[in-house]
Amino acid sequence: MNVKVSPSRLAAFEALWRVGAEDAYASNLLASARYDHLSREDRALAQELSFGVLRWQIQLDFLIERYAQRKLDKLDQEVVIALRLGLYQLKFLSRIPPHAAINESVNLVKDRGKRSAAAFVNAVLRRAEREQSFDLNQAIKDPLQRLSVETAHPAWLLARWIKRFGEDEVRTMAMANNSVPRPAFRFNPRMKSEAETRAWLNERNVAIQPSSLTPGAFIVESGSLSAQSEPVREGWIYLQDEASQLVAHLAAGGVLKSQIPNPKLLDLCAAPGGKTTLLASLLPGNALIVASDLHLHRLRTMKELSARLGVNQINLIQLDATRDFPFDEAFDLALLDAPCSGLGTLQRHPEIKLRMNEARINLLAALQMKMIENAARSLRAGGLLVYSVCSTEPEEGEEVIAWFRSQHPEFRDLTRERLVELGLDPAPLLTSSFGARTFTQRTGSESFFFCVLWKRR
Repeated sequence: MNVKVSPSRLAAFEALWRVGAEDAYASNLLASARYDHLSREDRALAQELSFGVLRWQIQLDFLIERYAQRKLDKLDQEVVIALRLGLYQLKFLSRIPPHAAINESVNLVKDRGKRSAAAFVNAVLRRAEREQSFDLNQAIKDPLQRLSVETAHPAWLLARWIKRFGEDEVRTMAMANNSVPRPAFRFNPRMKSEAETRAWLNERNVAIQPSSLTPGAFIVESGSLSAQSEPVREGWIYLQDEASQLVAHLAAGGVLKSQIPNPKLLDLCAAPGGKTTLLASLLPGNALIVASDLHLHRLRTMKELSARLGVNQINLIQLDATRDFPFDEAFDLALLDAPCSGLGTLQRHPEIKLRMNEARINLLAALQMKMIENAARSLRAGGLLVYSVCSTEPEEGEEVIAWFRSQHPEFRDLTRERLVELGLDPAPLLTSSFGARTFTQRTGSESFFFCVLWKRR
């Protein structure tokens, strides 16, 4: 007998399964052609369910163990995912009737060949429905564990943040990470004039406003603008976080201020290409832009993006940024958006907080130090080095720059000056040591660290 499950819940279940089994990212999975068969409504619900479960998984798992009266590692993974989906709907989606959330989760385990677990899933979710008033504060005595379950963030990460920011700020920070990110984008007049794109948005009641953080960036206030919408597909606009755009503006501004006749730029770890293509649009057409990445398939993605955005002056090269480069002191600008923990992107990639740990942060910091050394060697005297990471952690930001400057005193931190030149107030962004930071709970953007360094002549 066939079991009927809605397409949106099937898609969410599959995405969550692959996130757990393959270390995949829900955002990439749900944007893929695999789910093109879904209606707009089903795709939207699949995204809501997948991201909602991942954002609140730590809390959901705590509640599942309470209602099931057994540890998660004693349950089949199919059962765990079905319970997470059902409990998320019961707890967070008031528009979905409880009976629908419960029945669909029961049918999911049947669909996955776990019919014997159907009664168990039904019983656990029925109990959760009855005990909606359950109070976490009464159930958990340890303050750190209580905050971890309340905010659905791992205790080790919260402990680190509390030392830096205090508990009140950390609660705000964590809850901001659990909210849906506001779409940010930039116009691409190479493919369609800004006036024409604005007309398209107005016709479809998409309200936008300029970013207060980044010149030329815009925020969607209301209406729908997704990766599947025509302006994105056709390259009229590019969806890109404000902080990510700001890094490219800081890099381009330094080059433009220097008035170099034929500037040469090296963009390391450049894929997927958002900063590279923005640099190309900000700089004169005679700029030589060399964009590198370790992985060939990511360079192919960059090539496709460049074609979609009408950018043709980017030279792609496969390169390991941890090894010696085939060029020395050849560039006026080196941009290193280094591989990092990604802990500044938890709104869009909530899986990261479930995978990351302190040992991995330290390994990444060691990798970043190798890369910034190589980036520095590629610069001529008088050149600029822009370093950025989408991380909240000082090991990947301030501490990398402090170590680097101890090895290379010829580099000076120009972050303040560059922010002022962009018309920004640097005070809320600058750190107490080197570079600057954005934080999701403060700026609404992703949490980034960035630093602009000048190599003295």
